Amino acid sequence: MHQSECIVALAEGGFKTNNGPPINGKGPMTSKEVSDTNIEASPPQPTQAGRIELCQEMIEEAMRCLENNDRQCTMRLIEELVKADCHNGNAVGKKVAGKVKDVVHELWLASSGDNEFKCELLTILRDLGISRTWVGDALGMGKNLNRWIAKCGIRWEGKVRRKDIVKAIESLLRESWVGMRLGCVRHC
Repeated sequence: MHQSECIVALAEGGFKTNNGPPINGKGPMTSKEVSDTNIEASPPQPTQAGRIELCQEMIEEAMRCLENNDRQCTMRLIEELVKADCHNGNAVGKKVAGKVKDVVHELWLASSGDNEFKCELLTILRDLGISRTWVGDALGMGKNLNRWIAKCGIRWEGKVRRKDIVKAIESLLRESWVGMRLGCVRHC
């Protein structure tokens, strides 16, 4: 097609092709089909401000449960706070994460005579993937946390630090590289 024909075709409404019916009955989607696919899309993730607001509301509700001496309600809300990543200072800020620690600490203090409940709390925090350091800091225990963990019979493996993983991978790569070089020297 020459340039002048292209200009005429564009002026008349664009290029039109007639390649026959669509294969397998598929063709352009109707507007209803397009709107149906939008419904199936995953909901947008909350913004940091929205997450902080949600966390603050749950923290206030957990404190109300504590005031009413409802430890199970508080425990459930702590689980929700952790699942919503409200304990993570990088996600919601140190101030909000500190309030989550305060809720955990207040619950610990509220169950002063109930060692069974304290063991249950520690087990739930472990199951949620919280680090021992975070729990020790929240409870103000430090090394005393290890005594409680032993007393409760909890097996709480420490998390592997990223730098240790990197060192292990580098070591493996170094060993395989040396092995490859030696193999090449022998056979090359």
